[in-house]
Amino acid sequence: MRGVEIALAVVTALVLIYGVTALVVAHLFTRAERRIPVQPLGQLFERVAFPSRAGSLHLTAWYRPAHEARGAVILVHGRNACRGDELRGPTFPLADAFLASGLSVLMLDLRGHGESGDARITFGRRERHDVLGAVDFLLARGYVASSIGLLGGSMGGVSVVGAAAAEPAIGAIVTDSAFIDFGDLMRLRFRRFTRLPGIVRPAAMALANLLTGERLAHHMADDASKLAGRPVLVIHAAEDPMVPVAHAEQLAAASGASLWVTPTRGHLSSFSGRSAEYLATVPAFFAQHLLGLVSAPASARTAESA
Repeated sequence: MRGVEIALAVVTALVLIYGVTALVVAHLFTRAERRIPVQPLGQLFERVAFPSRAGSLHLTAWYRPAHEARGAVILVHGRNACRGDELRGPTFPLADAFLASGLSVLMLDLRGHGESGDARITFGRRERHDVLGAVDFLLARGYVASSIGLLGGSMGGVSVVGAAAAEPAIGAIVTDSAFIDFGDLMRLRFRRFTRLPGIVRPAAMALANLLTGERLAHHMADDASKLAGRPVLVIHAAEDPMVPVAHAEQLAAASGASLWVTPTRGHLSSFSGRSAEYLATVPAFFAQHLLGLVSAPASARTAESA
């Protein structure tokens, strides 16, 4: 009996360690590392606040209208980032390019990030409602349907796809380094993200679902398919160590998007690695499809082969 008791005690201890480890992973992975946004000197953004479309969660953003603005672009960051840092680096030069094209800019802090209300990360499932709250803010400022564009990086890209699928008033969408299937991403990258063996993943995912109230292993193909017929540009680095380029290919195929795979290395590396092309291509894409002003440059039209 003594041996059985020892074996039971060992098994109980191992199960307890496994469960506690999975819970810690689930907790940490669904909480953001808050970063307070810093606006550079000379930037004239207005600090604004509004609720998420679903519920009353307080959201904070920076807003700057273009002269005689008829269109606007909402910039949406990913996990552990904040407004003004949507593409793993300051995006104020991109905002300036939008303004020069006649497009207003709204930089959003997603729930749990920056100065927005506290909430767990749901990897796009609920963050889409924050994007829709930003759309409601712009509609209330007089922007008409189809004059609002969305640009999202990483998890922000997933959020804008979900928001656009639910809101036909959104006229154009750009994603950068977005994933299409969070469950697949975790299967591929769990050890990299957590430094733990894959055996912990099923329990950690189950507990994360309980903590957030959402099924996080959600495939975005259905949402992406609802964007068919609208202008969509999918951007991804050829050597992204976090999100495989296959996710971008699937996202582009599901939404009928143009695909621009940049010869860069690193997650969200296209903006920093190909800044001149990015600053020419993305503002022109939105100006063309939201304002009808110009044709997109060749780098956007031939993005599939880049």
